[in-house]
Amino acid sequence: MEVPQLKITHPVKNLCFGCSKDNPIGLKLQFTNDNGAMKGEFTPGEFHQGWPGFTHGGILFSLLDEAAGYVVRNTGQNCVTAKSEIRFTQMAPINEPLQITAQITKNNVRLIETEATLVRKDGIVVARSTSLWYVVRN
Repeated sequence: MEVPQLKITHPVKNLCFGCSKDNPIGLKLQFTNDNGAMKGEFTPGEFHQGWPGFTHGGILFSLLDEAAGYVVRNTGQNCVTAKSEIRFTQMAPINEPLQITAQITKNNVRLIETEATLVRKDGIVVARSTSLWYVVRN
């Protein structure tokens, strides 16, 4: 099986799968700061599915991880994910928007804890994650 190659014809500094607008296969996520919480929306399409008609769990985790990363980055500190735990509670149909929210639950000198949530348009929670972020010293 041959792996398709994507050609990027212009110089790009950011190809982040989660947020870059220049990554042709990325999620292109955007977040807004709402009193310290990061909020965004994503509508998964047919190329984001696992089971037919439903969003792949890896995509759902990517949404949660990216939102949590944004809320941590908003503190002005450089961090990397040390540990994450996700709880899937419902399936997420494709072609339906998901609301993404992340907030910091604990912040100290070396570690930051976050919680992120995905909610369907009908208010049903699809998944929650808790993550521990290691503060990287420059």
